[in-house]
Amino acid sequence: MADRESDAQGFVEQAVECSECDRQLSVGIRNTGAGLVAALQDENTPVEVIDDSTQRPDDEWDTEAYQRENLPNDPGQIFKFATYDIDFIAGEVESGGHGSVAALNRMLLVQYFSAIEAYLSDRLIRLVLDNPKSLAALVIGNKEWAGEKIGVVELASNAHAFRDWVHTRLRELMYHNFVKIDQYYRSALGSTIFPDEATKKVLMEFVPIRHDCVHRYGRDHDGRERTISKVDLDKLGSALENMVAHLEGLFVRRRTNG
Repeated sequence: MADRESDAQGFVEQAVECSECDRQLSVGIRNTGAGLVAALQDENTPVEVIDDSTQRPDDEWDTEAYQRENLPNDPGQIFKFATYDIDFIAGEVESGGHGSVAALNRMLLVQYFSAIEAYLSDRLIRLVLDNPKSLAALVIGNKEWAGEKIGVVELASNAHAFRDWVHTRLRELMYHNFVKIDQYYRSALGSTIFPDEATKKVLMEFVPIRHDCVHRYGRDHDGRERTISKVDLDKLGSALENMVAHLEGLFVRRRTNG
């Protein structure tokens, strides 16, 4: 159930019985991420893996294929649904005076970032997969990919090898790194993700707070607890909504102008 084959790497020992001599043998099976390799633990005899479960390109439960083929048609609407729930819960807890407000607000801040990361990822991936010109522009404008190569065997055996390669790289990005993602959008879409400098400033102020909430349990590098109020959440939510509205407007104009 790993998202990528490389995430499924592992090793296990299994006892098997030889059908010819009835001996119990210990076999080590290693998943390399690209296939299964087996070897006898106490012998030098080669072992053949008859049923290699990692080599099933038509597997209907292929998680990566599912994600690739099921990108949402309207990431902007999904973002609105996600952030509506955040605002509702934050308002309810704030008015109730619960002692868990501080912890919950930190969780809601992280959820805001999760919502915008999903939006930015889905929008960018759908853009480049649906538009060959945007795909080419993204690759040409990306200096980090300048030295990358795709094997000729893969190109010969997969007509979509180049497209799949780009898709994989885009899925690996950290979409809360707004400055870096902005460069990707500038290349593929021809526009910045920031509607204005004021919105950009607000979002960049919350990036380190998000890091502390995710990686330091809400503490900064000096061990001080991050305090996040409903006002802070509203400020972040408004900035994110401005970003999404800005990008959705660009996509509407793009469709209108062809």
